[in-house]
Amino acid sequence: MKQEFISHLRSYLSENDINSLLDSLKEKNVNGLILNKEKMDEETLLSLFPNIKKHPIVPYAYIFDKDEYQLGKSIYHELGCFYIQEPSAILVSYLLNPNENDTVLDLCAAPGGKTIGASLLMDNKGLIISNDLARDRTFILQENVQRMGRSNIVITNNDFGNIYQHYLNYFTKIILDAPCSGSGMFRKEDKMVDDWSLNKVYKFSLTQCQLIDICYEMLAIGGTMVYSTCSYSYEEDEMVIKHLLEHTDAEIIPIPSRKQYYESKDHLGIHLFPHLFSGEGHYICLIKKPGEIKYHNKVATYKNKELPKDISAFDIKNFNNVLFGLPTLFTYKKLNIIQYGLKIGEIFSKGTNYDYHLAHYLSSFVNEVDLNKEEITKYLSGEEININENKNKGNILIKYQGIPLDFSKINGNIIKNHYPKKLRKKDILF
Repeated sequence: MKQEFISHLRSYLSENDINSLLDSLKEKNVNGLILNKEKMDEETLLSLFPNIKKHPIVPYAYIFDKDEYQLGKSIYHELGCFYIQEPSAILVSYLLNPNENDTVLDLCAAPGGKTIGASLLMDNKGLIISNDLARDRTFILQENVQRMGRSNIVITNNDFGNIYQHYLNYFTKIILDAPCSGSGMFRKEDKMVDDWSLNKVYKFSLTQCQLIDICYEMLAIGGTMVYSTCSYSYEEDEMVIKHLLEHTDAEIIPIPSRKQYYESKDHLGIHLFPHLFSGEGHYICLIKKPGEIKYHNKVATYKNKELPKDISAFDIKNFNNVLFGLPTLFTYKKLNIIQYGLKIGEIFSKGTNYDYHLAHYLSSFVNEVDLNKEEITKYLSGEEININENKNKGNILIKYQGIPLDFSKINGNIIKNHYPKKLRKKDILF
C-alpha cells in the first residue's frame, strides 16, 4: 500500500484503526444483491441459493460469494428478480428512504444501483430523475432499469451545473453519489490502488463541493439529500459536508449508531470499513433543508383502454412513434431525455409491438406462454420457438416459471424472437 495513502489517513484515524483497515484490504471482497420482491419472494430466493446471507441492515438485501454463485449469469438475474450491488452501496438509498410521494434526483446515477434501490423502496411510484453526465453510461443504466421492470424513472444525460436554476427547491429527495478517488474500492479493484494519488483526492474534493452546492440549491424545502462516496479520504467526505454547512442553512440528520459504522470526531455521517462491515469502503451522510416539506407529485389518472390495464392510467408520451409512460405527471425543463419512464412499445401501421421493458414491468397479459428450460434457453440465444399450444395471433408475453421475460409476436404456433440482440446469450445458468 502506498505510504502516501497511509499518512493521509492519519488526519482522522488512529494507528489501530489504520492497521485494522489495511489488514481488511488483504481479505476477499464480498458481493451483494437487492431482491425485487415484485418478482420473487425471499423463501424462493433462499431455496435457490441457500448459502446467501441476509444483509445485516437492509431488508430484502443479501450478501453472497461470487465464487459459489455466479448470480450475474443466472436466469433469475435475466428475469430481473434481483439487482447485484456492492453491500455498502446498498445502504445509500435505504438510509435516504424515499417514498411514493417523493420526486427524487439521482445526479450521478450510472450504472443504476442506487436509482433502482430507490425505485424498489418507492414501489415503482412517484418519480426519479436518474442522470449521468457520461452518455455511454446512461445506456448501461437504461439496460438495468429495463431489466428490473422500473416504471417511475426518467433517464437523463445532463450537466446539471448548466440547468440547475430550472429546478431550484424542486426535488424532495436527492442522491449525490459523488465521483471520487475510489480508495474504497481498493480491495475490489487492484487498479484503483495504482491510480490513487493525493492530487486526485484534492481534485475530486473541489468537484464534490461544486456538486453538493448545486444539489442543495435543487433540494426542496424540508427535503433530504444523501451524500456518499466510495473514498476513505476525509477531504472527500467530512470536509465536503463542512463546506456545505459553512455557507448554507443545511442541517445534518444523525444516522443511528451501529457497531458496523465508524464515525469520525466531527460526527458528520458514517464510514463503512471492511473490518467493521461486510462490504467495501463507503461514506454516507444525510442532509436536510430546514422547513416543512410539500410534495408536488400528481398521479396520472387518464384511462387508455387500448393499453394493458396495468398501465392504462399512465401519462403516455409518443416520441417518434415509440410510446413511453410514467405513473406520475411530469413537466420537464431543459432535460436531455434518454428514456421517459416505461418503454411501452413501437407503433406500426398494424398496431403496437410491445417492448421488452413492458414485459419486465407486467405480471400478466391476456396472451402469454410459459416456456420450459429448453425453450427459454433457445429463446435467449435468439432462436424462434415452436409451441404446441393455440394462442391468439399478435403480441405474446413470454414467461419462465411464471416470471415475464419478453414480448414477442406469435403467428400460428411460431413465436418469433424479439429478444434484444445485445442481450442474447448462450451461457445462462439455471
